[in-house]
Amino acid sequence: MPDNVSPPMSPAQRRRDYSQSARPQFRHSLSLFLLALINYGLMYAANILLARGLDVEAFDDYSVAVSVVTMLSTFATLGLEKYALRGIALFRERRDWPAYRGYWQFSLLTIAGFSLFLITLIGIGLELISTYAWHDADLHIAIILFSCYLPFIAVSQFLVEILAAHGAFLISVLLYRLFLPGVYLLSLALLLASPITPSAESAVICLGTSWTLAFIILWAVARAITPAAARHSPPEYRIKKWLSRSLPLVLNSLMMSVMTSGGVVIMELIHPSGVEVGIYAVAAQTGSFISLIGTSTNRYFLPMIVVMLERRNTAGLRAIMHKKSAIVGSLILALLAVIFFYGDVILNLFGNQFTQGYLTLAIIACGASFSALFADVPYYLQFMGRHRLVLRLTLLAVLCMWVISYLLGPEYGPVGVAIAYAAPVIVLFSSLRIVASIHLKRMDTSF
Repeated sequence: MPDNVSPPMSPAQRRRDYSQSARPQFRHSLSLFLLALINYGLMYAANILLARGLDVEAFDDYSVAVSVVTMLSTFATLGLEKYALRGIALFRERRDWPAYRGYWQFSLLTIAGFSLFLITLIGIGLELISTYAWHDADLHIAIILFSCYLPFIAVSQFLVEILAAHGAFLISVLLYRLFLPGVYLLSLALLLASPITPSAESAVICLGTSWTLAFIILWAVARAITPAAARHSPPEYRIKKWLSRSLPLVLNSLMMSVMTSGGVVIMELIHPSGVEVGIYAVAAQTGSFISLIGTSTNRYFLPMIVVMLERRNTAGLRAIMHKKSAIVGSLILALLAVIFFYGDVILNLFGNQFTQGYLTLAIIACGASFSALFADVPYYLQFMGRHRLVLRLTLLAVLCMWVISYLLGPEYGPVGVAIAYAAPVIVLFSSLRIVASIHLKRMDTSF
């Protein structure tokens, strides 16, 4: 064993470590949910300010810019941030500090470099897209401005997962879910109170600046919690292995991002500069909040799942997954009740014209409920090597969404695109959950 790799933990140490760090606590899950709820309120307030402070076309441009860069940021990380939940957890479990430092350095350089490449690519490509698809030569300006912040956004997403893999999930969520939207809301309030005429461009600058400030703090915290042994170990690079494990994760995340955020882009293609785009954007933001329950709690539960898989503890793994389903399921039911009974009231906060999106909101919320309830399942299957199955099923769902959108969207508008999102998502996550249950039963017999 190399000198700079600590010896594995003894069984007694593993049991103690399990009791301390790999046992789900309801209060931790509740804290994550409350922070996600606060995040939702802050971002919702920001969008209400924008919907009331911008004209319809400017709000549409802003919504499209955020959706496009959101999808780009998912791709820019190359899945390295998702693999960090597994890789960093395993490196710490095995005390493999050279691999830890190598992964840290390689990921930062790769994400930053690829983000710069995507900025160049989108600057070249958007002119053609705006001319031949959107028929609006000025639409791409907000997208280009916001894409300039892509390196800070993408690296920040990586740092959030690094903190979560260290067990500092509350700190990471505080910065990601509270500090970031809080600064953004404050900057928007100052913008709207100033003599400057608000626009889609000024709005994305406020959001991009907020991401930059969040990046600075995340970087400082991540450096502070890095183990001393990792900082002083010579880096070891396993690039081929890391990319082979991370690329399937980014492909799956990218396809899910296309399903979640792509509806706004589809609406813009079908109904360019129409009020339908704003209605769908508001309904999607409201309904897709449910899916944030799954993604936020993943940062808490996935490192535990990785540790249980490493220790071949199927009983502990099953307990974690059941606990997560119970916690997330109860929160989903509560939010669905709020949306079904008060959805029109919530939409009216944006303006009277947005109340037309109630049915769109209800449909999107149903689809988002399934993605939140089973949010950990795709990662579990991919951690177990079932990459191809997950990618094929997800790709099929994405294709179905786009096809159904173009069949229903022109006639039924936002409702048609909402159906095109919800139906494939429900089928996809239900299918993955069935596959995961079968796989877990086989693990019980093989272990």
